Amino acid sequence: MGRRRLEVGEHGQIKVTALGGRRYRARCEVRCRDGKVRSVQADGPSKLAATDAVKLRATERAENCGRPMPGGGVAALTPVTTVAVLADKWWEQKQQSGISDQTITHYEPYHLLIKKGLGELRIRDVTTATVEWFLDAEAADKPSKAANLRRQLTEMFAIAIRHDAYPGANPVREVTIVKAEKKDIRALTVDELTAYREHIRAWQAAPARPDGKRGGRPRAQGLLDYVNVQVATGARINEVLALRWQDVDLEAEQPTAFIGATLVPGPKDGPSIVRQEHRKAKDRFTVILPKFAVDTLLRMKVNAEPNPHDAIFPSARGTWKSAANLRTQLRSAHGKDWGWVQPHTFRKTVATVVARELGIDEAAAQLGNTPAVAAKHYVQRETVAPDLRSTLDKLAPTDSN
Repeated sequence: MGRRRLEVGEHGQIKVTALGGRRYRARCEVRCRDGKVRSVQADGPSKLAATDAVKLRATERAENCGRPMPGGGVAALTPVTTVAVLADKWWEQKQQSGISDQTITHYEPYHLLIKKGLGELRIRDVTTATVEWFLDAEAADKPSKAANLRRQLTEMFAIAIRHDAYPGANPVREVTIVKAEKKDIRALTVDELTAYREHIRAWQAAPARPDGKRGGRPRAQGLLDYVNVQVATGARINEVLALRWQDVDLEAEQPTAFIGATLVPGPKDGPSIVRQEHRKAKDRFTVILPKFAVDTLLRMKVNAEPNPHDAIFPSARGTWKSAANLRTQLRSAHGKDWGWVQPHTFRKTVATVVARELGIDEAAAQLGNTPAVAAKHYVQRETVAPDLRSTLDKLAPTDSN
């Protein structure tokens, strides 16, 4: 009877010979991933050490043979490939998938963090417990960050599994993270919006220094103009800041604004902010402007200084205005009393007012969202039920009861 055929990854009988000087050499054959049988050897200071060393070498040889080498036309992924190489493989595929510059900027810090925290491990060394430890170490009290890291790790190990580089189920799928507590949607009421505008107007008109003396940095102007345009359109902050004069038609019977772009971080070797020629959802749409927005924009256009981008809200240097700088200016203007108001609050305000007046479908259409998204993220729920006494009175007991 012939010898039993070795299975893939299985080694045959190990033979150990003495080399002299307390050195031993162990040899065996192993069937590799490509089905071929190869010989391996390893040395050690004892028979046991040499035997253990050749077993490890046989396992590594079986896993690596028959695959392209790193730096070849196709990146090599095997169980002994490091997580850093797997992360770069995932990153390369992500960048080639057609994602926007904005999304790349969002992913990159997590990609680098994974390489730093897990990069030296081999793919086969990663377990669910390893991932749990990593997420606890990096994002224990940051649910959003933990979710992003888990999402990328899940996709990375899906690639490893497709390449037969990870034995078993995806180790990330069983990892649980604490979900971020969903905050109640809060929008401005009409009266609150009026009071907020008055507060901003008074702040802009006040002297730079509270003691009334000269000097100090001039207070930001034009904040009310921004607020008026955002509440007139319901657009996101970077969509409003991406508006150009050519995007608005103020002379038409129905004045409009074309919401077709957003501002995103620029490339490392280019400008810090660039205009992306589509919105977050990669769509474009037009909104009809109310009279107060037309009046605001006409006044702004008369006083506008030309800038290379034709931007309606340029920076002081004529470049695209940073959303971060605008948020800082608004925080300085509204102080602690209105600290809960953010630029996104104006979008929620639009959604809430329109939904209560005309319905969720109209609110979603104004925002460029689906009704489900508008209801979940933008429309503030009523805290007081409507007056339904005339309807509920129909349920009243009869005199006989």
